[in-house]
Amino acid sequence: MYLLIDECCGKKLKPLAEDQGHAAQRSIEVGELGQGASDADIFTFAAAKGAVVVTINQGDFLALAEQANSRPGLLFLPSLRGAELAKLFKTALPALAVIFDSAPDAIVQVSDRGSTQRLD
Repeated sequence: MYLLIDECCGKKLKPLAEDQGHAAQRSIEVGELGQGASDADIFTFAAAKGAVVVTINQGDFLALAEQANSRPGLLFLPSLRGAELAKLFKTALPALAVIFDSAPDAIVQVSDRGSTQRLD
């Protein structure tokens, strides 16, 4: 699974994803995007590259998904502090991999307790 991690999620998620065998990049590390990239640019890039966008910014990305003919996978995380978010992400990632392996353009929300729910 290729995860494109929105800069709003911080630095800790990328190494956790890589430790579990996933390709991961932070949006600020992508030359075509960089720091402060718009949600629309992140969405378009991820759709073209087959990535799953990891973000806490649910509203804007859901609006983009409603308007798009094709979309990337979308993973919405709760707005938690760095260490709490990293722990939650690490725990949820195996179940998320199963979802996105079978449905690469799924829209999934993770609660602050770690449960996952498909929104599509």
